[in-house]
Amino acid sequence: MEGRPRMIRFLPTFLVVWLAGTSAVSAQSEWDKVIAAAKQEGSVVLYTALGGPFQEAPIKAFQQRYGIKVEEFRGRASEVRERARIEVATGRVAGDIYQGSDASFAQLNALGLLDPVREVPAMTTLLPSIAKDGLGVPIALYPYAILVNTRLVRDDEIRSWKDLLEPKWAGKILSDDLRVYGSGLALFETTYTAFGRAFHEGLAAQKPSITRANREAEQRVARGEYAMFLPQMFPYALRLKGLPVRLAIPDEGAVYALSELGQIKGAPHPNAARLLMNHFLSEEAQLNFANAGLRPVVAGIAEKADAAVQPLMKAKLLGTYTAEGQDRMPPIAAEIYK
Repeated sequence: MEGRPRMIRFLPTFLVVWLAGTSAVSAQSEWDKVIAAAKQEGSVVLYTALGGPFQEAPIKAFQQRYGIKVEEFRGRASEVRERARIEVATGRVAGDIYQGSDASFAQLNALGLLDPVREVPAMTTLLPSIAKDGLGVPIALYPYAILVNTRLVRDDEIRSWKDLLEPKWAGKILSDDLRVYGSGLALFETTYTAFGRAFHEGLAAQKPSITRANREAEQRVARGEYAMFLPQMFPYALRLKGLPVRLAIPDEGAVYALSELGQIKGAPHPNAARLLMNHFLSEEAQLNFANAGLRPVVAGIAEKADAAVQPLMKAKLLGTYTAEGQDRMPPIAAEIYK
C-alpha cells in the first residue's frame, strides 16, 4: 500500500508530459498544412506604409526558402489604407497583408478592412513589452529622430527637441507633413503630448518647409539646402554614410512606430500571408532589422546586433502615436501648420 500513493503522484506528471508532446506534434502538423497550402497559393502581396529596403533581405530569403513570390506596394500610410479600403469595398481584393503602425490597426479594423489574426507560431517569441492587440503581428519598432547637416549644425546644437525653436533655425528646417497619416503625424502627436501646443506653435513660427518626398529630403539636407530634416528614420540615416549628415537623437528620446502586419479582409493568399508574417519574426529576419537600425521585437536579438548599431538599440524612446490621436491630431496640426 505504501507504493500506491507514489504511483498516484507520478501518473498526472506523466500524463501532462505526454499530452504536451501530443499537443506540440499536433500544432506542428497543423502548421505544416499551412506551409503546404501557402506553397500551393504561390504568391503573397504586401501593402506597406512602413516597409523599405531593410525588408529586401528577409523577403528574398522567404522566397528562396518556400518558393513563394512576394509582391510589394509601397506608399504613404494614407495611400496604402485607401487602396485597401477600395479593394475591400468593391470585393476585388488583390492585397494580402497590410503593413502599418499599430495605431492604425484599430481604425482599419473599425472600417472592416482586416480579418482576425490566426495563429502565427513565432509570436510566442515576442518581447513581453511588445503590446499584442489581436489585430496584427508586430515585427519591429521604427525609431525616428532628426537628420542634420554636419557643416551647418554643431554636435552640441540639437540636444533637445526644443532646440528646434532657436531663432537661428528659422527657415532652415525641412519636415515631413505633420498634418497627415505617416511619420510626420507620429512626430506631431508624440511631441504635442510631451511638450504641448506651445512647442508646435513655436515650431510653426520657424516656417518649416513641408515635403512628402522624404528620401529626396535627405539629399537636400546633405546638399545644405536645409540644416535639418525631421523626422528621420534610423535605417535611412545609416544608408547616408559618407555624406555630411548625422542622426541627432534628442535627450528626451526618439519618436517611434510599432510596425505590424495584418491580413486584409478577403485576402486571396491567406496561408502565404500567415507564413510571411511568421518569417518576419524569425531570428534571421529580426537580426536583419536590428542591423539596419530598427528595434527587433523578439527576445535576445538586439544583443546580437552589430556593434555599430548598438547605440541605436539602446537609444531612449520618447513615445509613439495612438489610434485615438490619428483622428484627433490632424485637425489640430492643420490649425497650427497652415
